[in-house]
Amino acid sequence: MNEGEIEPKESPLGRYDVDAHDGLHEVHLLNVPLRLLASSREHHDEVMREFAMIALDETFDSAHTPGRFIELIDILGRRYGAAGARPDAEVDAALERGDATIDLVYHVPEHITEAAQQLDVLMGEADEFCRQQHMLALARPQLLVDFARWYLDEFTRQINGEKPRPWDGPLEVPAA
Repeated sequence: MNEGEIEPKESPLGRYDVDAHDGLHEVHLLNVPLRLLASSREHHDEVMREFAMIALDETFDSAHTPGRFIELIDILGRRYGAAGARPDAEVDAALERGDATIDLVYHVPEHITEAAQQLDVLMGEADEFCRQQHMLALARPQLLVDFARWYLDEFTRQINGEKPRPWDGPLEVPAA
């Protein structure tokens, strides 16, 4: 690493490189429901694994597959499928203690807002393919969609100068 460069950071949206000239924004996620976050992480990881497996499957027949699904396989499976580990130690420790919620702070560059918006759109499209049974994974329940939108929107809102807005919805997915 050269002098003046800042070490790459982990964010909840994947790995990004920070140039010493780019400013970082502090984003506060308040009252994050731990069980809901854990359910969201599990579903996200399941979908990413499935897209990654499809992307690596040399026998995959794309001739009978919708074009947008092929694009999602490339974007989510190849590009995001090998993303680094999230900074989950603080969340995992709070889950082990049995905490219901946690406040999290991230330092992120401004361009993370584009990644957040793109991820929201891509996961919505992935949900639709799950509903159409193109995948083994199930579509996210509405509560996980709402939670993900709040989570991702907080980055955009706060980078745009708005105050943090705590999560005020349910703390966990209801049992089926």
